[in-house]
Amino acid sequence: MNSQTRVTLDDLTPYRKIPTKYPHLYSEESWAWAVASRNKNGLSGAFHKVGKKLFVNEVSLVDCIVKQEGK
Repeated sequence: MNSQTRVTLDDLTPYRKIPTKYPHLYSEESWAWAVASRNKNGLSGAFHKVGKKLFVNEVSLVDCIVKQEGK
């Protein structure tokens, strides 16, 4: 059995909406940096590309943020 949580379409948010939805976590500038550096900063697991569009799984984003705190 697969231990990973299934991703549903309800979990996906267009990546550009995160700073608007969570301004206390990311400003526009800091989010742009986080997205550009996602492969180096541990956030890559939260991103999913659908065609040419980039989405964020908010549940996975929380997990990635928590893992960063533990470093």
